[in-house]
Amino acid sequence: MKSILVFSNGEKIGDGIIKLPLLNELKRRLPNYKVYWMTDQGTTVYSSILKDIVSSYIDHTFENVNLNSFFSRKISKKLNLENKYFDIIFDTQKSIFRTLTLKKIKHKIFVSATASGIFSDLKLNKDKKNQKKYYLENLYDLLDLIVKKPVDTNFKFPINQDIEKDIKKILKKERNYVGIAPGAGEKNKIWPIQNFIELSKYLKEKNFDLVFYLGPQEKNYQDIFKNNFKNAIFLEEEPLLNKYKNIEIVMASTKFLKFAITNDSGVSHMLSTNHCPLIKLFGPKDSKKFTPQMDNLITISASEINSEKIEDITISKVIKTIHNLKVINAKV
Repeated sequence: MKSILVFSNGEKIGDGIIKLPLLNELKRRLPNYKVYWMTDQGTTVYSSILKDIVSSYIDHTFENVNLNSFFSRKISKKLNLENKYFDIIFDTQKSIFRTLTLKKIKHKIFVSATASGIFSDLKLNKDKKNQKKYYLENLYDLLDLIVKKPVDTNFKFPINQDIEKDIKKILKKERNYVGIAPGAGEKNKIWPIQNFIELSKYLKEKNFDLVFYLGPQEKNYQDIFKNNFKNAIFLEEEPLLNKYKNIEIVMASTKFLKFAITNDSGVSHMLSTNHCPLIKLFGPKDSKKFTPQMDNLITISASEINSEKIEDITISKVIKTIHNLKVINAKV
């Protein structure tokens, strides 16, 4: 069986979720290849917290291989890579020294964007070099050199069936649930909490049940939303789900939501499963650069009104966007 080695700097939870569509593209375009994932001096969540989710996409992981200088005879301080062979090596990082060392591994095709692709066996189109775009799009450009296909924008993240069965006992099929993630790691990324409260009141009037998602730094919001919405649901508090990881719960729950709304945050990556429409609010960052190609992902950016302040996004703008999803049977 043919093989492809994908080399990265390692993945923390946010990176790991962001790259899930890339794993789908690799398997979709190269179905008869074994996929090996390698990190240099870092670890990857693909061998830990996301291991079950990616098990159908990645066949083996090599972590912390600790590459030597390309001047050294031995490629890795940890593994004997001199006797390894891969049909394709797919270099996702851009350090020249790592790229040169990586290229010493026996291979048929080496693909890399390092130094504008000078070390790559397959050359990037000049028009696609140094373009500022969403991170994954640059990797799709590299993948196109191997097998060119349109990106599957309808890809839905794989969901653990056991969690889905348990969530089904909490979130009933006949109800209309909306997911709300009001926090973010940086204050300038947070739409005012009072706006989330007013929006939630509006959605309650439209017969939606509220499901709130809060990160570990956002527990101070919990009392605020509990005091305002007595029947609100916080899935991480459900005893039935305490055997699962929070990330798995968030991702699986999107199959039961009519839609979700979030700031640009870590939780937003977990909600970006494509199983339900997601409205993502942006303040200072470029929404195009930080938004993947997905059919069910809609952005509202302060830049649309020539601002960098997320608080300048109006509640009426968000409500209008929700109505455009056709999930409310009423006119704005």
